[in-house]
Amino acid sequence: MMEIIIFIQKNWSIIATVFGVIGTLFWLKMDSKYAKKSDMFSLQDSIEKNDERLTKMEIKVDNLPTAKDFAALEKLMTKIEGESKATNATLSAISHQTGLLLEDKVLNKKE
Repeated sequence: MMEIIIFIQKNWSIIATVFGVIGTLFWLKMDSKYAKKSDMFSLQDSIEKNDERLTKMEIKVDNLPTAKDFAALEKLMTKIEGESKATNATLSAISHQTGLLLEDKVLNKKE
């Protein structure tokens, strides 16, 4: 036991250097293998931001009209088109009658 202590006292600088080199190599090996905490935190922040964006997009997509809504809209537009054609025909007839009445009134005033 005494021999070990004497050996350490004589060669303590070499032993410390060897342990330092081994510790440094171990630290470098572990550093390249595992992610740093700062990298993990930045990655976690990025994931949280993307999660928030995805949630907002899901809300927007949920509020978009469905195929049923588009079908109902198309049906309503077809109905409006038919009603506007009928109204146009009625207005054309009224316009023609008004023109005839106006023509009659103008011709009767001249005579």
